[in-house]
Amino acid sequence: MANKQRWITGNPNIKLMSVKSEVTVELGDLMFLDEVDNLRADGSSTANNYAYPIEYFRITGSSLELNKRSLKNYFLGVAMDDKDGVGDEKNEQKLSIATSGKFKFDLKPAKTVKTGYMFSSTGTTSASDMYNQKVAYTTDSSIAIGYFAEYKTHAREAEVYFRTKYVPIGTIS
Repeated sequence: MANKQRWITGNPNIKLMSVKSEVTVELGDLMFLDEVDNLRADGSSTANNYAYPIEYFRITGSSLELNKRSLKNYFLGVAMDDKDGVGDEKNEQKLSIATSGKFKFDLKPAKTVKTGYMFSSTGTTSASDMYNQKVAYTTDSSIAIGYFAEYKTHAREAEVYFRTKYVPIGTIS
């Protein structure tokens, strides 16, 4: 994890979300809302309406592609705070999550990107684990969670706008 400030500019439209005390969140983590059953622990979890870094997102028997496709429906935004995972599971902490604005994220793998190109979450194909602080260029709108905000060749990082269902209607970024 990077614990890196990713926000650059624009209204971040902050939402205060509860995170379980034993969950570690780093500044800049991509977050999802656990609002339906079976989004965590290989599909054996109960919805608890807490926010989690996307590394926790694993549906039953899923591949990386299925996880990315499902994540789009529960993607919350970017952590603007961090917290260590110390505590018991009866406690929670509120964290600020940005649901809009312009951010700078690392790309995996490095690519040439253009303004308006889509991106998705990314991870390891062997274990279906998603990375909390990396994104990847995609042409598949069913897994896209945002758009690139700049043109760069062989980019290792790029400016992006996220699209979450938690952004107010009429908000561009």
